[in-house]
Amino acid sequence: MNIDLRKLISVTILPTILLLCSYIFIAQLAQPLPNAIHVILPYLPFVIFIIGMVLSWIFHHSREFNLFLLFAIIYIALNKYIWTPEEKIDFQFAHLLLVSLIPINYLLNCLLKDRGILNRYGIRRFVILAVQLYFIAWVLENPIPQLKEVLSAVYFKHSIFKLTPLTQPLLIALTITCIVVFIQLLKTSSILIAGIFSSLIAIITALHFYQEPQLAIIFTLLAGLLILMSITINAYSLAYLDELTNLPSRRALTQSISTLGKRYCIAMVDIDHFKKFNDKYGHDIGDQVLKKLSSQLRKVTGGKAFRYGGEEFTILFPNKDLHEASLFCNELCRDVADNPFVLRSKKRPKTKQQNSNQKHEQDEDKLLKITISIGLSERTENLISSEAVIKQADNALYIAKKKGRNQVAVKV
Repeated sequence: MNIDLRKLISVTILPTILLLCSYIFIAQLAQPLPNAIHVILPYLPFVIFIIGMVLSWIFHHSREFNLFLLFAIIYIALNKYIWTPEEKIDFQFAHLLLVSLIPINYLLNCLLKDRGILNRYGIRRFVILAVQLYFIAWVLENPIPQLKEVLSAVYFKHSIFKLTPLTQPLLIALTITCIVVFIQLLKTSSILIAGIFSSLIAIITALHFYQEPQLAIIFTLLAGLLILMSITINAYSLAYLDELTNLPSRRALTQSISTLGKRYCIAMVDIDHFKKFNDKYGHDIGDQVLKKLSSQLRKVTGGKAFRYGGEEFTILFPNKDLHEASLFCNELCRDVADNPFVLRSKKRPKTKQQNSNQKHEQDEDKLLKITISIGLSERTENLISSEAVIKQADNALYIAKKKGRNQVAVKV
């Protein structure tokens, strides 16, 4: 399993900070709140759930839509059956049944693909959730003692299990669910999965504190906020980040230029003979080359790189003149040329055992030299608009290619 550690950290750092802060200040969160906040707090989760469902609907996120629906159901059930019971029911049994909804629905979210809301796949999710709710309502009116015994069974005699009202069968189910969702997060490094995983931790905490309504409300609210935040960040990423290279996109370039002053340079970067490379080695290898170049572009001193389109990139040098920017661009050209792309042999052994048995059959890895051409231009009194500067940089790029490629051309 290949893990993009850099991306994984970027998608988990904010949810981690929010969760850690909530646990660090948990004693303060349990204290009586100012009257104004105390009055509106019970209604805030509904506001977050409604906003979350609307955004999930807009962006066609059926998993997140169903989780917001699940949170709303759990929150309503806590109010109806546990905090302000309207009927004479076994509230401990009600709590067990509510907790059991979490592993069932989170695991279903992992197994079922996100294929929309108002179609047969989305309706199937609603039907599954509705069946669970009907079963819980029926069981509360027609108790099944054997089911309560199964959900509250004790397998291990240890004092640590007395720290939580969550029973051992449910703790086992929740642990398995956390592991499954975490593995999915490691595989995808997705901000949406990070939101789902962190919301799982928050909603479990809420049900742990089910006997303290204020804390339960706050952590239910946090569960919704974490998913809402992940949807918002994901929408931003789709709009402003290139999916393949994870560099800012052309739209982000336009926005960044609009914030600059009157002094900046723009460099247009193009991979030499990239079409021939793609035709010879395939688009998968071509994508790997683009990713490798993007990692080098991120390290450019004094500038910020953007994916302009295809094999073309843009570097923005704020508050730099042509001389300064050209030094950075020439250094980039040398770095790219001096670091060839390693094309792995198809017969490369996957294990050490295969390596010892197949050394005589192994093809050598190929080192493919990748070079780039760069066209550089500066904003001047004659080139006032960013479009004019980019066009001038494009003309300079054409000159660099005409002169033999693997070089920087400057056009004033």
